[in-house]
Amino acid sequence: MTGDRGQPSLARPMQAFRLRAYMASFIGGDLARGFFRNIAKFTLAVIILVEAIFLAEHFTWVFRDAIRHDANLLDIALVLLCTGTGIFDLALALAVLVAAYMTLLRMRESREFLALFASGIGPYQLGALALITSCAVFVTGIAGAGIVDPLSRYAQRSILFSTELQSMKKGLARGEFYYFPDYVVYATDHAPLPVPDVPAANVIDARGPAAANRTLFVYQQIAPHVSRIVTAAQAELDGPDRKGQIMLELNNFSSHVFADAHPLVGISSAENRGDTAMLDDFKGIPLVSMHVRDMSQLMMVDQLLPFGERGSDAAEQTIFEQLAEKGGETLDLRATQMRLLAERFSRSLLSFLAPLLALAAISLTSNRTNWFALPLACLALMSVNLACEWLITLVAPQGVAAALLPPFLLCALLAALFAALAIARQGDLVRPQLGRA
Repeated sequence: MTGDRGQPSLARPMQAFRLRAYMASFIGGDLARGFFRNIAKFTLAVIILVEAIFLAEHFTWVFRDAIRHDANLLDIALVLLCTGTGIFDLALALAVLVAAYMTLLRMRESREFLALFASGIGPYQLGALALITSCAVFVTGIAGAGIVDPLSRYAQRSILFSTELQSMKKGLARGEFYYFPDYVVYATDHAPLPVPDVPAANVIDARGPAAANRTLFVYQQIAPHVSRIVTAAQAELDGPDRKGQIMLELNNFSSHVFADAHPLVGISSAENRGDTAMLDDFKGIPLVSMHVRDMSQLMMVDQLLPFGERGSDAAEQTIFEQLAEKGGETLDLRATQMRLLAERFSRSLLSFLAPLLALAAISLTSNRTNWFALPLACLALMSVNLACEWLITLVAPQGVAAALLPPFLLCALLAALFAALAIARQGDLVRPQLGRA
């Protein structure tokens, strides 16, 4: 009796061991390898198509922005390539959905499912393949949206910064206005005028073939009703060196400070900084004109073109940086970080849902529904994306748990619903239905 009673307790571990061995051999078999290979090929093809459409739509904007920074063709190509990561997570989810649907539909209509189910393989084994695919594409999606995309955004900014710095060292285009937050610059060809004492933030390089006859006009508002006009015949920039230092050399320039009741640009940077002491210095003082022949000034690159470090913009922070609360962050910055973290996580969860949604769509595909089953599945996936965005806006997360939990719960509920639908309709999932009636 004791031996008989002890047999079930020994049989359960043996059954679990045989089940794990069976699943391992099934996942490593030819069927699973062929399934994953077809999914990968279909996914790559659809991603290339979606990325091509996205880049074609954004080419005009990227090209206009790159030309404004005097970028060459290589820089434009790099910026355009970096732009493509912005839609990678959504493209991956749609691509996996289409790939899984087409692969499963082909297997069903070629009667592979009938042979597999007759040999003892059921919907749970197919669900295991779909679940493995879901986990793999989820990791790929979170890596693309949370690591590659932030780094590519920083790379775009670095490329445009480098091209803008190089263009300023080469010279300005003749007859064009250049608008900056606190000043306006214009270059024209005239007889050389005395060159002004240009402030560090208003440095323009006038070198070039016509440098001897080029005159630069710089208009700057330095106080609410005080402006400065600068004219320069030549201004050269040397550097930057390894420390980021630039040597500015000015020749024959003049600077004129005058009262201006109707300024052309906005409030000066001094007022934006709250530098009231500087503004008070202009009250009650005479207007100033200055003429200087030669001057050299050592400055940092940031004085000429401000360039924040990576992570100064929340969109350039990776998910690991957003998960790690450094402290000292403002509430607005933290809220922006959590919103971006929730959006990246929710879009990556779409990739997790895609294979399970494909299983459910296959079970609903017949002669009558063949022409709209896949489009409706894509629409359902994008509706989940919109629902996640609405949920994130509604919750307005301030912490990591509030950012990750709502989209996770929503996607977990939908994943269970898709899996239950596929199991409930496993007969329609296995039986070919697109043949001739």
